[in-house]
Amino acid sequence: MRLLLFRQKNFRNLVFTALHPPQGLFALVGGNAQGKTGLLWAIHLALGGEVRATLGDLVRFGEKEAWLFAEVETELGVFRVEQRLGPEGRAVFLNEKAVSLKALWELPGSVLVSPEDVEVVLGAKEERRGFLDRLIGRFSRRYAALLSAYEKALRQRNALLKTGGEGLEAWDLELARYGEEIMALRRRFLGRFLPIFREVHRSLAPGEAGLILEETVQGSFLEALAERRGEERERGQTLVGPHRDDLVVLLEGRPAHRFASRGEAKALALALRLAEHRLLWEHHGEAPLLLVDEWSEELDVARRQAVLAYAQRLPQAVLAGLWAPEGVPVCTMEGGVVLCPGG
Repeated sequence: MRLLLFRQKNFRNLVFTALHPPQGLFALVGGNAQGKTGLLWAIHLALGGEVRATLGDLVRFGEKEAWLFAEVETELGVFRVEQRLGPEGRAVFLNEKAVSLKALWELPGSVLVSPEDVEVVLGAKEERRGFLDRLIGRFSRRYAALLSAYEKALRQRNALLKTGGEGLEAWDLELARYGEEIMALRRRFLGRFLPIFREVHRSLAPGEAGLILEETVQGSFLEALAERRGEERERGQTLVGPHRDDLVVLLEGRPAHRFASRGEAKALALALRLAEHRLLWEHHGEAPLLLVDEWSEELDVARRQAVLAYAQRLPQAVLAGLWAPEGVPVCTMEGGVVLCPGG
């Protein structure tokens, strides 16, 4: 997939209105706080992605909403995506027709590699679980729908637990119904994802990488709920289920969030994102746009070379940083304005 045209208005500190990016691999070069990260975030959001910020904070100060537009070319043709972002949420349009955000996941989209990805490895289990849920959702509308239904049932069940727990049985059945399928889909997905993740990690760093699901339900979901019912009533919340599970990243068989150095965690986080890109490429039959933030600052020489070699194979990829690799076309960024070869 290739991004042919990108437009924006009122997104963070971006000033330009239109970008015609080069084909293939190119570098986005500029000093700190010049808009490189903002541009990558804007493109990623326009193509259906998510970033670590509330939508309202992405709108330029003093404005009510931001507007993003992307024209992309895929093997199925040209698509035009438009979004309006603000404190109230996102309005999404595909070829001038209002759609849900999930409709954009039918396109190859983009994968954003950023320094904050290390939190998936080193952070709380909510980070890892959120990464897994968002990733599976890009491949399976069924999974996204199940997760939404499960979260609704969970809220209802927790509300009952806070008021004494009368009438839990009906919500137990709902939670178990959705939860068991969510867990089964997670296991099935990891069966596809894990070999790719291990292979990518071997190309980046020494040590055998792995992933395991630590599940709070072993055996019957309903029995697990029944066993914890007394404690749940005391605490006013549901203590077992996929909302409490963890995706543990391993290095040499040990949990990386407990034992890995920051350098090792960065390699694992990069491997997760590149494995995501490869699996999306396999799924759609064409590569998503690859966006790499702080390429020159966050990666050591060996990993820079590995990312560069991978990105050079793609129809389009962006490496953002303070300097560009030799021989790669350069777009410069300064004061929220981007200038590319040929205009």
